[in-house]
Amino acid sequence: MINISHSIKTLLFLVLLSISSSVFGMGDGTFSTPDSTNNSPKPWDRFSVSLGGFFAGYNSGLTLGSEQLGLGVVLNLEKALGLEVSSWALRGKMNYRYGKTKKHGLTFGYFQINRKAFKTLNKELEIGNTIIPIGVEVESRFNYTIINAKYDYSFYQDDRISLGASVGLFVMPISFSLEVSGDKASSADVVAPLPVIGLRSDFLITPKVFYRQSFELLYLAFDGFTGSVFDVDVSIEYRPITHFGLGLGMNYSKLELTSKGQQYPNIDFTGIISSGYTGVYLFGKYIL
Repeated sequence: MINISHSIKTLLFLVLLSISSSVFGMGDGTFSTPDSTNNSPKPWDRFSVSLGGFFAGYNSGLTLGSEQLGLGVVLNLEKALGLEVSSWALRGKMNYRYGKTKKHGLTFGYFQINRKAFKTLNKELEIGNTIIPIGVEVESRFNYTIINAKYDYSFYQDDRISLGASVGLFVMPISFSLEVSGDKASSADVVAPLPVIGLRSDFLITPKVFYRQSFELLYLAFDGFTGSVFDVDVSIEYRPITHFGLGLGMNYSKLELTSKGQQYPNIDFTGIISSGYTGVYLFGKYIL
């Protein structure tokens, strides 16, 4: 079988290599930049909304109910419970830049994936304080949402390049449930509000083609809780007309939460939840 995650990562590397060659080879004099006088409009958007479909490969792990987390049984949810390894999801983003120079910006994003599976167990399953025997059919759900909001400041900006730094919040409602014969055997519901910092770079390759990339990360330890987020997003966008664009992007994201109690806001479980995905997305964009 084809390893979807490996294929996507290989494609990501090739696209990055190709785009980077274009970006760093722009200084050959063939590119006609906008007039840099104060009266000319900059190419950076005042407002934009994008919406698209996202196809990703997932890798999720879970440990619940272990008093000593290091001794817990870590489940790979795709293998143990038959959850889909890859699937489509909806993805949206809104950007607003303000100020005379458009160096200040606000970004809001939304992404959600809901996965459900039925499986007859071929080996005994231990999850938290529950042991489920061989031959039992289980129904599992793992729902994962990312809602992010961030403030961005462009510390360097001209007619072709915009470089920025950001600070924001990832709010991630995560829900897991496992049912046996219609009765809930185990569950975890978490809303993880995690602050993140990031870097962003936008390049105008031609008057109608933009290349964008962003990196966001977090590592937080607080009274029995640790959380980490790493997110990389790369996209290329083509604008056939003034107020509309089409684009292709790739996104890698990794989340891990470890909790020993209820000391962090909205984290009321004991255990480990990890989730990672690598995927490609297509989007349409409206620009003002």
